[in-house]
Amino acid sequence: MANIANRCFSIIGGFILAGTALGQAAPKQCGYDRWPVKVLADKDRARVNFTPIDSTIAELVAIPIHEIPYPRDKRIAPEEMKVYRIRAKLVQVRTEKDSDLHLILEDPDKPEVRMIAEIPVPFCAEGTGHEDDYSKARTDLTSLSVGSIVEVIGVGFFDFLHDAIGGAKNGIELHPVLKISRFAQKSDRNQ
Repeated sequence: MANIANRCFSIIGGFILAGTALGQAAPKQCGYDRWPVKVLADKDRARVNFTPIDSTIAELVAIPIHEIPYPRDKRIAPEEMKVYRIRAKLVQVRTEKDSDLHLILEDPDKPEVRMIAEIPVPFCAEGTGHEDDYSKARTDLTSLSVGSIVEVIGVGFFDFLHDAIGGAKNGIELHPVLKISRFAQKSDRNQ
């Protein structure tokens, strides 16, 4: 009997050591629909260019829909390989079932054009290396009020088209959001 117990402990211990030796832990599966891409845990995450590209909500919403199957754990090039910086009016914030903070953003120059941005909960992104980014973005969001003009930096992401309130007609989002702050006018930036 002791021999069987020792074998079981050896096997379990081997699995634990093997899992640790493989590197960072996989993030928890808190959400659905391309979850690895949403938290930067996908197979293409190393190919993302993290230098922000200035854009507008209107420009992002005008990107044609990709008529391909959306992969669960790979990115859709070129938009999902880029980080965008946009200026937006913060219209609404709510917590989703997967614990993401769901932001509805409006183009300040074209108020009829909206899109979604989402900030993952760090707990659901453990092992991605971006937990601190998500934590800081969530904290920074608490100092902003609905109606504020904000600057949002996030990774391009195509969500499946569904009846998401405030969603872009092409399904593009900034997901995950890496940074959010009050938009500083050029005169504010020079001080």
